[in-house]
Amino acid sequence: MNTQIISNNKHTLTRLSAVLLAVLLLLPACTRQPQPPSTEEVTYQSGEFSLACDLRLPGGTPPYPVILIVQGSGPSDRTEGGTYLPVFERMLNAGYAVFSCDKPGSGESTGTIDDNHVIQQRAQMVLDAIDVMKTRPDIDPDRIGLAGVSQAGYVMPRALSLSDDIAFMVCISCPGNPGVDQTTYQIMKSAICEGVPEGKTTQLQALLTELDQARSYQTYAEYVHYREVISSLLGIASHTPQGNGFEVIPEDAWLANDPEIEGWWNPVQAVQQATIPVLAFFGDKDPLIDPIQGDFAYRQALEITGNPYSKVVLIPGANHGMTMVKTDCYNDQLKAAQSGNYTIAPGFLDTLEKWLKEMPK
Repeated sequence: MNTQIISNNKHTLTRLSAVLLAVLLLLPACTRQPQPPSTEEVTYQSGEFSLACDLRLPGGTPPYPVILIVQGSGPSDRTEGGTYLPVFERMLNAGYAVFSCDKPGSGESTGTIDDNHVIQQRAQMVLDAIDVMKTRPDIDPDRIGLAGVSQAGYVMPRALSLSDDIAFMVCISCPGNPGVDQTTYQIMKSAICEGVPEGKTTQLQALLTELDQARSYQTYAEYVHYREVISSLLGIASHTPQGNGFEVIPEDAWLANDPEIEGWWNPVQAVQQATIPVLAFFGDKDPLIDPIQGDFAYRQALEITGNPYSKVVLIPGANHGMTMVKTDCYNDQLKAAQSGNYTIAPGFLDTLEKWLKEMPK
């Protein structure tokens, strides 16, 4: 055997080992050492808004996928008074970092959202948060997702239509129709819960049956019929309230679906143009958004996108906040919640955690 070849090979292996060791030493510690779970305060700027946030890290070996939390309407701190914490725990258990912020004007965040540009301003905050996450070495820039409830069902799809950096989305009680239709649904549910005049029970039941069929509208004519049924239901209620939310979207605006007209914009059209995995939850006793129409709209949209990891879940007995209730009347649900007599809908948290764990890496 040629001893010179052996000697050369040994020198080559020694040099390669030295180079490899040098490369490993130069790697950021966060990419090669397991880390304990932790929470870091982060503040970022989005236009005129200063957002105060928590970044919860799950522990383990970074970089981590991250979920940006998008709250519903109204004032809200970064944990929604602590009610989001069980959800955060499941996300962390699945190995995801969680980024949640006080909304403008709440907690330590500053600024006032323009009532006429709520969706656009909040969507821009999401886009700016994504940019913040992309700068961090402990966050995987290719696995940034969104999770939100209620009004987030308008904000997240708007952000989705403006960015290619959103890898997945979790929608909880997200509307499947424009804001004007969501408002009308709320008014209808409230009116019926306040009471229907004696002798109109049969008419009410017939209209509710017709509503179930009309909810699966796909054409403008079918949409108009859906609104006509709701109008008829309002007409037989004993305390029909007055206010905004009764107008029907004109056909040209319904077809154009301009996001600048926020009350008439349908977010589901943005969802059906994306190919990312989407998990959508609805509670069939939701008095604030139409859960049956939303369930149908999301199923139809996600069938178009064809992502095999997308999933829609309709939970019997659950309300807008994914807690179990006995009626679909908002005031009754509020009283139960204020008494502390509520439980998280069975399967909600388990389904969420399992879905996140099965997400493609």
